Amino acid sequence: MRERDTEKQKRILAAAGQIVMTEGIAAVSLSKIAKAAGIASGTLYTYFKDKDDMLKALYLHHKTAMAQATITFDPDGDPEQELVNYMALVYAYAQHHLADMLLIREFNQSPVLQQLGIDRAQAYAGYEPIMRLTERGVAAGVFMPVVFNVLMSYAYTPVVEYAVAVANGMIDPQQVPFERIQMLSCRAILVHPRA
Repeated sequence: MRERDTEKQKRILAAAGQIVMTEGIAAVSLSKIAKAAGIASGTLYTYFKDKDDMLKALYLHHKTAMAQATITFDPDGDPEQELVNYMALVYAYAQHHLADMLLIREFNQSPVLQQLGIDRAQAYAGYEPIMRLTERGVAAGVFMPVVFNVLMSYAYTPVVEYAVAVANGMIDPQQVPFERIQMLSCRAILVHPRA
């Protein structure tokens, strides 16, 4: 069996990510990935069982990287303040890794995600601190009593959309500062938002 080269594996995942973002998930093929990564098609099987295994690895790689960068808040701290801190971490990550976040979004909005057999535990591995914070916030009556995914729709999604709009020049962050996005999100999430 061939030895795995981590740099080559990174090239493969980067090539697959580029294809997903420029052509869509459905356009991904092992031959396109191999060509874009500058390797022989057979080499892909040293790293992945098949296309689905490679797509699963791509998705989970980006989710894990984002989790590691965005969970450095205190999940046992004041729920409202730590929610604001979490959103700031997501925005900071988006400023340097927006393409990675858009890749995750592409997967999340695709029926392919179910086909890859990614269960909830895998999809949210590394996100336990934000899940704990939201559970605590709901239990304490600070956050609206809805499930994690719904709360994240108001905490995470507006931050990503704001980052996209800023990056595309659709929003001037001087005129619409990020703190306003945090405030709007908090108004949707908090039972008793501050005025």
